[in-house]
Amino acid sequence: MTIPDHLRVRREPQRGRYDRETIDAILDEALYCHLAFDVDGQPYAIPTLHARVGDTLYVHGSAASRMLRHVSSGSACARP
Repeated sequence: MTIPDHLRVRREPQRGRYDRETIDAILDEALYCHLAFDVDGQPYAIPTLHARVGDTLYVHGSAASRMLRHVSSGSACARP
């Protein structure tokens, strides 16, 4: 798998890990996560609870929240 440049660790890149096993371990151990996105050029980072079940990541939030409306609209959460 090729990791796009805008998703690569730039500061101390030798510490970056991109393998699924490492990412799953981080998600499974963390109590919460931050989801970052932008709406019309305005950046937002929202702390939220999450849970991973197999290949699916669930995040906590209201259907009326800006974050979940943005994601459900089909917009990308990570952009170059």
